Amino acid sequence: MLALPAPGLLVQATRTDGIVRLHNHGSDHVRPHEGESAAEDDPYYGRQAYSTRTGPTAAGNVADNHLSVHTGGRHSVRRRIHPLGAGHGDGWGWAASWHRPVFAGGPPMVPGLRVESVTVAYGGHELRAHRVLGAPAGSRLTLTGWATGPEEPLTSALYGLHGWDDPSPDPVRAPQGTAWTPWARVPRLTGRCEGASVHLALASLTADQGAVPLPEAVDEVRVDDGTCEVVWAGGTARTRIAFEPLEVTHTVG
Repeated sequence: MLALPAPGLLVQATRTDGIVRLHNHGSDHVRPHEGESAAEDDPYYGRQAYSTRTGPTAAGNVADNHLSVHTGGRHSVRRRIHPLGAGHGDGWGWAASWHRPVFAGGPPMVPGLRVESVTVAYGGHELRAHRVLGAPAGSRLTLTGWATGPEEPLTSALYGLHGWDDPSPDPVRAPQGTAWTPWARVPRLTGRCEGASVHLALASLTADQGAVPLPEAVDEVRVDDGTCEVVWAGGTARTRIAFEPLEVTHTVG
């Protein structure tokens, strides 16, 4: 089940485990007249996704469901969110936004640096697509998935499809945990993002022990000049994302 409760927000629910996820591409904690400061990063707005079975990690720990640009020894947070659109069809939905990465410990922004993000929800899978523009030489990108604890009957998975050093994530420990668990693990991908680059990943959060592993969920991935196409397992469906102009389509069969 998929729904759009407000501009830029996408709700994804799976009947097999009862988990509801909110993909946030429209709601931030910055008033229109305010500047953007990394010191005021709010984990209840800055994350790209939330769920009824997980909670944001504590401040000072690795951030869950977060995209960050690393450049000049600093890492970014997402503050003001600019919605780009949203939509849904039978069994799938999408939402998109862009933001200017904000840094602490120096100038708050890098001139020309911009990140565009699209989430496509299909069944229990989340296709996360990001285009980075204007990244300085030597910059790197990190993407994290859902934070889960060792005693929880949940599986948090993340898998790189394009633009990452390694498709398999590096599990990072969040020692202060979340509201659900005293400590947590967060899957993390890393990759280079100099200039303009496109990065694709699959994410999932499930309590279904029979869920298809993420590396088996997609048959083919094509990325060409800012356009991405994913063919889902068995050719059952095809998702296409074009960044300029933004267009998201999903065809079955």
